[in-house]
Amino acid sequence: MSEVLVKDIMSSRPVTVHTHVPLGAAARLLAHHGITAIPVVDQESRVVGVLSEADVIAQTSLTDPVASAMTGTVALVHPETDVAELRRILTVTRVKSVPVVDASDQVVGVVSRSDLVRAFAHDDETLEQDVADVLARARVAGCRVQVRNGVVHLTIPDGALGAAVIDDVVATPGVVAVRVG
Repeated sequence: MSEVLVKDIMSSRPVTVHTHVPLGAAARLLAHHGITAIPVVDQESRVVGVLSEADVIAQTSLTDPVASAMTGTVALVHPETDVAELRRILTVTRVKSVPVVDASDQVVGVVSRSDLVRAFAHDDETLEQDVADVLARARVAGCRVQVRNGVVHLTIPDGALGAAVIDDVVATPGVVAVRVG
């Protein structure tokens, strides 16, 4: 399987909101579009933060501007970011979605945990073949691959498998865990 990139799984019609928009209007955007967070952009349409449902409900006045409630430091990804890196970002930051920006920091999409879960929702047979392909590209011979419920079991005749190869197997979309034995 070829490397899955953010551009392959992102929503490419992002909804954004400007810093000066009242929180009430931003809350309506969240509700109308059924999203849990929205990228906040400046006058040049560059991402300066994210406004989440939690940010909105923590406020006492919905007439305040979005800038007063948004989270200012946010993780951003690019369309060419691979999903292994996206998974790491979502896990470490514990956010539900991440803005996708181009080289000029213009929002071109949003990618969420649910987008990632859909990318990982492979059946075991397909996943087994994907892992076998990863091992073949790494020139690992004689390795037996079994997958059950997304857990990859690798049996290697000489018992040695490099950390980089294991990392590549772990990064394969759909892999829940890897057991080597």
